[in-house]
Amino acid sequence: MTIQQIKYFLILANELHFWRSAEKTFISQSSLSRQIQSLEQELGVQLFERDKRNVKLTDAGKFLKEKYAVLIEELDQYHRHAKKLTKVYLDRYQ
Repeated sequence: MTIQQIKYFLILANELHFWRSAEKTFISQSSLSRQIQSLEQELGVQLFERDKRNVKLTDAGKFLKEKYAVLIEELDQYHRHAKKLTKVYLDRYQ
């Protein structure tokens, strides 16, 4: 499982539409589908119910959407903080 796969999952979980999600992530619809299937296989859970026209989160998908959204926000905060620390260091010692 990669951070990128989690981000793809979150976008699809919000959009509930493969084509729009693929556009937002700048990858093909088939690539997005493969990434989601790979994530589901690795986790051993089905995240989405799919048919020809609809995409819907399963209960496991709803749970992980909530948890992963918090996790990704925390990671983004850590990265922003690290960048600030780097800037302070560079400003101080250059």
